[in-house]
Amino acid sequence: MYTEHPEFYIDRTKDLPLWRYMDFWKFLQLINTSTLFFPNIEMMGDQTEGKIPSKIYKMMLKDDERNGRTNNFAKNYKEFIESNLRKKTLILSWNANKNESFALWKMYAKEKLGIAIKTNITRLRNSFTPAKENIYIGEVRYYDDENPKYKTGNTYYTFLTKNNYYEFESEVRCITSVLKDDDATTKNIKVDLNELIEDVYISPFAEKSGLIELIEFLKEKNNLHFNIKISGVDDSWI
Repeated sequence: MYTEHPEFYIDRTKDLPLWRYMDFWKFLQLINTSTLFFPNIEMMGDQTEGKIPSKIYKMMLKDDERNGRTNNFAKNYKEFIESNLRKKTLILSWNANKNESFALWKMYAKEKLGIAIKTNITRLRNSFTPAKENIYIGEVRYYDDENPKYKTGNTYYTFLTKNNYYEFESEVRCITSVLKDDDATTKNIKVDLNELIEDVYISPFAEKSGLIELIEFLKEKNNLHFNIKISGVDDSWI
């Protein structure tokens, strides 16, 4: 279920729709199982995910030296996060944006059967009521190496921070963890689909009539109430 945590907040994105782009087969799995797929941090494309920026680590080492710490705080903190927690921390990402994103259609729903789910923060939080796991939801912070601001002390901070060249994603992130003795690297998390899905957008270059009929069938079969819409993007580069 959705669980509050002081390190997770929604501020600049609180009034924006949330979008998730996917191919049709992932959408079909979502509808058929009422689960969302959470991979661990190590499976993300960005190889700096869940790692402390090198400039910050150097500053931490200097702080240890300046304060006469002999317990290798900086080194142990970094190793605990990067060698342990990266394997145990699972995430699901959403784009907070007033409108659809051409870039995200291109990146995450390349196929002609691309789908985008539109929701909002209230729906997203409520959708996790069936989940047995604790689900935390918060905005991603974007780290600038030219203006290095970073906080240590709560390990979740690292998993809510990305390099600023990903800032265009305007990401809201759902995070959960696997137990210490669990070797799983992914989880399928139960959700309430009627809470989660407000609208389903179809790729502008899909075979619309057939796909609309198929989604309508899935909607009726599963007693769902979302709206079906056609993407407003009109660009042959997708």
